[in-house]
Amino acid sequence: MTFLKDVRVLFLLFILGDTLTTIYALHTGLFYEGNPVLSQIFNAYGYLSLIPIKASFLILLYHVYKNADRFYWNITRHSVSCIGLLATVCNTAVVFHG
Repeated sequence: MTFLKDVRVLFLLFILGDTLTTIYALHTGLFYEGNPVLSQIFNAYGYLSLIPIKASFLILLYHVYKNADRFYWNITRHSVSCIGLLATVCNTAVVFHG
């Protein structure tokens, strides 16, 4: 299996879903960023700074893909996909339910 095929769900949920819903919710003022590190980055560089952060994370994931045992790679990609799903659902709930 290739890296791009392995990360398609992760990309959809963690990269696109979480990024778009976070930027939208922060932009509309419906919620605040609870992670103090990201909050400081957003205050200094704006919400769109999340895009290069997520892109950098993909580079880190590629490193894990190339160097980790297949078992650990599967745990990593499925865990990150689940985190992306939870973040996207939570962000969407905030957007639609205020």
